[in-house]
Amino acid sequence: MRGIDHSVAPVIWSGVFWVLAVLAISAAVYLTVRLVTDRRADALGEQSAAAPAAQVEPATSARAILSERLARGEIDVDEYKQRLEALDQ
Repeated sequence: MRGIDHSVAPVIWSGVFWVLAVLAISAAVYLTVRLVTDRRADALGEQSAAAPAAQVEPATSARAILSERLARGEIDVDEYKQRLEALDQ
């Protein structure tokens, strides 16, 4: 009867190595993307998740959103005025 001439341990350890290598590369890519997107959000002046949302009054933020939508062309002037009046009520 012929037996196995070599050990199976190197094959197992090489598999473990590749699994750990893929996990390390995935973690590095994930952290890099998070870092880049967080910096971009800060550069754009967006409010971070850690900042309290109570700093801006709801009416003020609603007016700002409405103005931005008008500037982007999502709504026309008549709809802008109509919604602005609804906010004042």
